[in-house]
Amino acid sequence: MTGRRIAYVPIIKITFAAALLAFIGWLALQLWNPWSKEETAFVDISALFEKQRASPYRAGLPDERNFKVIAENDAFRLLADATTAHFQIVDKSTGKLWRSYPDPEHWQNETIPGTWKNHLSSPIMIEYVNAKNYKSSSVTAGLIENQGYLEQFQTTGNGFTVTFAFPKVQFKIPVEVTLHQNYVETKLIDSGLVEGELSLLNVKLYPLFGAQPSNGQEGYILLPDGSGSLIHFQQDRIMPQLTYNESVYGHDLSYYNENTGRQRIAMPVYGLKSGDQAFVAIIAQGEEFANIYAAPSGAVGLSNWVTTEWKYRKRFFQSVSRSTGEGFYTYSGDKFLTDSRATRYYPLAPDKSDYVGMAEVYRQYLIEEQGVNPVTPARQDIPLYLDIVGADIEQGLFFDSYLKATTTEEAAELVRHIYDLGIRHLNINYAGWQQDGYSTHGGYFPVDKRIGGNNGMKQFISFAHSLDIPVYLTANYTINTNGDDGFWWRRDGLRNLAGTVLENQKHPDQDESIFVSPGFYEKVVYSDLDEFKKLGADGIYFEDGIGQQVNTDFNTRYLSSRADVVDIQRRILTRSKEELGSVIANNVNFYALDQIRHVHRLTSDYSYDVFISEAIPFAQIVLHGLRTYSLEWSNVRDEWENEFLRSVEYGAYPAYVLSGDRADNLKRSYSLWHYSLNYKDWIQQIAQEYQRSNEALAEVQDKFITGHRTLAPGVKETEYGGNYRIIVNYNHTEFRKDGVTVPARDFVVMKGENTP
Repeated sequence: MTGRRIAYVPIIKITFAAALLAFIGWLALQLWNPWSKEETAFVDISALFEKQRASPYRAGLPDERNFKVIAENDAFRLLADATTAHFQIVDKSTGKLWRSYPDPEHWQNETIPGTWKNHLSSPIMIEYVNAKNYKSSSVTAGLIENQGYLEQFQTTGNGFTVTFAFPKVQFKIPVEVTLHQNYVETKLIDSGLVEGELSLLNVKLYPLFGAQPSNGQEGYILLPDGSGSLIHFQQDRIMPQLTYNESVYGHDLSYYNENTGRQRIAMPVYGLKSGDQAFVAIIAQGEEFANIYAAPSGAVGLSNWVTTEWKYRKRFFQSVSRSTGEGFYTYSGDKFLTDSRATRYYPLAPDKSDYVGMAEVYRQYLIEEQGVNPVTPARQDIPLYLDIVGADIEQGLFFDSYLKATTTEEAAELVRHIYDLGIRHLNINYAGWQQDGYSTHGGYFPVDKRIGGNNGMKQFISFAHSLDIPVYLTANYTINTNGDDGFWWRRDGLRNLAGTVLENQKHPDQDESIFVSPGFYEKVVYSDLDEFKKLGADGIYFEDGIGQQVNTDFNTRYLSSRADVVDIQRRILTRSKEELGSVIANNVNFYALDQIRHVHRLTSDYSYDVFISEAIPFAQIVLHGLRTYSLEWSNVRDEWENEFLRSVEYGAYPAYVLSGDRADNLKRSYSLWHYSLNYKDWIQQIAQEYQRSNEALAEVQDKFITGHRTLAPGVKETEYGGNYRIIVNYNHTEFRKDGVTVPARDFVVMKGENTP
């Protein structure tokens, strides 16, 4: 038996005095910003606008006769209009034109009401609120409705700078637009931002860049939703008012979040295609404070458009009573500040104007600017990834019970059995090895004696190494369930803007675990690295935490903005890799790619919004040839056959979560709600799936995906390098076309330059 995991004693019923203190705390937050880079000297904001001499911004689209070339390189020309600060990009080889404003050809058909029509023609759109009045509503505005004007429009040799002034609401927002070799970059300069009595919530800069209506031309918006999804151009869509708006790198739990149930955005990238003209946008700086906003045709105007929404403040819930849950929603008084906020727009050539071409641009960006080097295959055969579960616990009335799944001796037997199937390229992740098993976090060392202890783990790792099999130990340092590692929830817990320590509860039957301040878990990881080395582990498998969770920390001991948290996690990954040799993580945000070796359990799904037309393997197209990846564990799939075919289509390697054959009933466990982990029940399935996957993917382990398309309903083709194709048939009937036959519910591999 093991003691109940209680991380803290709940706070007792709050008094009126405590509620008053909470309100005073909220007022203090309006005056305090732990990361503010602003000067505290008094500035007469109104005087900055009294000297205005420029004419107010005019309604309507810019006169295209006023555009002049202000920058040029071998591929593109950048033209700008000094009276509106709108710009155009022209591809010199094709004459294709991308505008920062709506297409004039279709503007006369725009039916959206006048105020919003003015917003859509504006080069900048803002949302603001009176943060000092928590009952006030936010307002969306463009330059025209605020009698806005341009200040100091200046060319720079490779672009221009300008400041957008909003005199009625007292905002000034400086902007820089620059032409580079194969992209144009738009940037907000936070250091020059001026803000009066009202509070800036977000900015959309050149929101209608590349926008096009649904006028019968084939096109779509690319979203980094899960593995990737498309919103195809369409008229008369169901629920046309719906839009997409999600935070890059996922929700920040320290603020209010609407529970949309959507997949987390792991890639700061989006795109738009119209006919044979397309662009892909990469949020290259400040992405921790960005959302991706998409409006299909009919949602906000006739155009299909997608843009970066730069966040300066977010809503949060100010609790005044923990016992009753009473409180109110408001905004912090101070804004997020970062050095730069930059979006790059890459115009694509006509033969690359699809989501594969967009993925190629993003892949090259990762290689050249993020240091994500292409893989070199370790073996001729593909890898098989095995997660072995050591133990978990079962919740009891007074005490939790220990459920033994796989001792280190049994793990060696499991590995030997699979190795003897002829599968020699194995990778092991050992989970639930810590004290009290898989669901217990904090004080990972020593290895629990009930599965073999430190000596047993050393022997198992040594055995695996004798077969040239690496072993990673699974850990999640972002939560704590037991107070070990010197963790005290009041002192070391992650706090939201209201000062509340955040809890994590994945299932109603679970006790809450506490989110750990990133500044605290960084120290714990570093102190544990020697223990991992002593066991001989090849690395750490960071599961469900580092690389995924990006939450602002308002704990005054460890103050960390979202950008700080990304930096902390990158430092952890870098040092872990340096000291242990390798790290892996599951379904990570792409800022982690340069340090990790493998992306485990990468999502292959999307969010099922009603406006989504099609799910695509955008993330997998980007990753193949850069990092190995697997999808969901094969033995917990909902639809085994369909998802096996999808893994082949997506170029993913097989993965299983397994236990020894004498495991306790893990269906009763705290976290592992899987019905069948006994490895002996899966031996035949593992051998068959590995053989088929290896048949399809062994030859292209280091190859980029260069094509992906639908050949017919339920039939997909993935192309590698132009002369290697895999055609997957999801249908219950045979597929025949151009001399190619694919059996029902199966795939074929086509090799050679002349494949159909």
